[in-house]
Amino acid sequence: MDRRENLDLRRELAQMRKNIEKLEIEKLLQGDEIRALKAEARSYRDELESLSNKVQILEDQALQETAAGIIGKEVRLRYLEKRRQHRGSDIGQLGIERIKRGDRAAHRGRPVVDAFLCLTDLITDREVYLDLYGLSPEIMKRWKDVPEIIEITGFRASLQSEGRLTMDFQGPFERILQMAKIYTSPTELREAFRENKILQQLQHELQDCYDSVVAANRRRRNQR
Repeated sequence: MDRRENLDLRRELAQMRKNIEKLEIEKLLQGDEIRALKAEARSYRDELESLSNKVQILEDQALQETAAGIIGKEVRLRYLEKRRQHRGSDIGQLGIERIKRGDRAAHRGRPVVDAFLCLTDLITDREVYLDLYGLSPEIMKRWKDVPEIIEITGFRASLQSEGRLTMDFQGPFERILQMAKIYTSPTELREAFRENKILQQLQHELQDCYDSVVAANRRRRNQR
């Protein structure tokens, strides 16, 4: 090998080394860029999760405030109609229905609020919730957007707390809970209450049972 060929080989080798170093640097830079992109993606995911949680909290608050407003209106209408009735006014069928709705509304707002008290560990004894409402706080959280479930569990808690829960109520109540298990989302269950005649009939039975107990209690108080 002559001197010229030796120099050419050295130049080739040097160039190859430079190319390899360049590739290694580019690889390092790409790795840094990939790690930066992954970190940025994690940051976006964390931010989205945080915003999603905030939106859920605001939706829950709005739902509770809306429900509270409706409940408050029905309870106050009951109060005024009962006062008119006490004064001897003819309240008519509308007044009677307002009293019934007010009686129901007075117990309808509690199940969701009490469930959240248990789920946030402000109440650590979960059994007391099950004893009153007939289902767990977790299930109530899942069904918090189903008005019919909220209503009937509120009825049950009122009857249970007064020692007036009977099989006339508990039977249809348990059938509704069993039927509700087949629906995979609150939306499906809400639609079922609008379309399923059996669910509607069971709900009406529970409403009538509760109304009859309330009416009986009112008669007893008036006789004292």
